[in-house]
Amino acid sequence: MRKEWALLWFFWVLGVSGCSIAPKVSDHGGIDLDSSFIFSEHDWVFRGRLAVKNNNVAESARIKWQHDSDGERLVLYGPLGRQLVVVLLMGESIVVDYGAGNKITLQDIAQGVDFGLGFEVPILAFRYWVLGLPAPNQQFVDTPEGFKQQGWHVLVSKMNKVEMYNLPKKIQFSHEAVRLKLLVDQWQLR
Repeated sequence: MRKEWALLWFFWVLGVSGCSIAPKVSDHGGIDLDSSFIFSEHDWVFRGRLAVKNNNVAESARIKWQHDSDGERLVLYGPLGRQLVVVLLMGESIVVDYGAGNKITLQDIAQGVDFGLGFEVPILAFRYWVLGLPAPNQQFVDTPEGFKQQGWHVLVSKMNKVEMYNLPKKIQFSHEAVRLKLLVDQWQLR
């Protein structure tokens, strides 16, 4: 009898630990409290690669995203490290700089942002999605493989331990004909 209990305990622990790597949706506004803490209390940076498929046209870019108390700074780099776009989210405005003097300021921060890839991304939600979280105070649908929010399906398929937190390593985003795959090469918490 003791052997069966030990075996049952082993499989329970194994199952619980396997479930802990998946992003959790809690009843606290749809945000896992640990990950929410990362967003609100930590400055962080990640670097990675972004594969884009839009209407059967495939592209790739490198991405660097910096989050701190002043706001967000997202930079996309194209082939040979050429800077494609810089997005600054500060306070009540979004500045999108496509280079060569082509800079726009969006006053409606709820508006989607075109990263120069031919479609808009809801930047306010996207800054949570890269953490594997649905945006707070917005409706979302929890799915077995992730969640759906604002017409986008977000799937975190691989997590990585960073300090004491589990942060996304591989995330897929899809909306209509748009498919994004983000592979995070490095997270830094500050």
